[in-house]
Amino acid sequence: MAITRVRLEYVHPWTNHAGFFLARQRGWYADHGIDPDFSSGDLFRGDPATLLERGEVDYALMRLIDLVRHQHGIEHRLVSVAVLNQRQIGGVVTRRSTGITRLRELEGRRVCIPLGTKRLRTELQEAVETDGGDFDRVELVPPGDWEPDMRDVEKGRFDAFVSVGAWEPYVGATPPEDVVVLDLDAVSRARHHSFFLAVRREALDRNPQAVRDLLDATSRGYRAAADEPAAAVAALQGPCANYDPDTLRASLAVLTPTWFDEDGRWGVADPAKVSGYLEWLISRGHLGVEPDEAREAVAAGCVTNAYLPD
Repeated sequence: MAITRVRLEYVHPWTNHAGFFLARQRGWYADHGIDPDFSSGDLFRGDPATLLERGEVDYALMRLIDLVRHQHGIEHRLVSVAVLNQRQIGGVVTRRSTGITRLRELEGRRVCIPLGTKRLRTELQEAVETDGGDFDRVELVPPGDWEPDMRDVEKGRFDAFVSVGAWEPYVGATPPEDVVVLDLDAVSRARHHSFFLAVRREALDRNPQAVRDLLDATSRGYRAAADEPAAAVAALQGPCANYDPDTLRASLAVLTPTWFDEDGRWGVADPAKVSGYLEWLISRGHLGVEPDEAREAVAAGCVTNAYLPD
């Protein structure tokens, strides 16, 4: 079997990838003649979308903003064939001892935004103001060159931080019952799918059945991970060997419901959600490419559900 190279979106595997690893463990990719190689790492050679466009990998996970930045107009060189999460999974993370229970209570508190991402700053500002808070009173702490997690709150570096609400809260010493995550999706004007699984257009056109086969196995993997959390933890333990099983279990409990739409289907992109988030990115100046090119690419099918299993 030829190796199929899949680039994950983060610097290391984590629980959002449970379905991939469980499908691999159970041989569901092998049943289709697929030998998947899941890779991750830093951005030295480029982000996942760049690696995919250059042909260094066969599939890649990415955010919508990266997908549309690599479209080159309606040519749409990259095509999303599935989404990982039906909602955004970001939130403001803190713990009970800070006394923070809602977004407007970030006033006067030290809050870190990872790597100073402008898009997250805008989203946080809108969320705080929606909750009746004064964002000018939030003390933004420079993040440094790392992505914060609960350990930074435990060390007193800041009171809260913006990050994935289903992973970073659980990697410290704080018990899960003391974790507080203020859900941005509940108040956000920028509701969206978190991650998109993309393939190059030329590869999709050349062998659409290979894409269907990979999605079939992956969909089975995510359903099994949801139905059998102990099996999901076991499949993740090798790729996530530097995290203990309690961390994996706590994270999966929060993350699993985000994998499926209201009909229980994995991978399905909501066109209205995709277009709505694209317009939010455009209106806030965070897109980085010509708005009309991005709109045309989405309208022409750079996000599709056509290859998902029935």
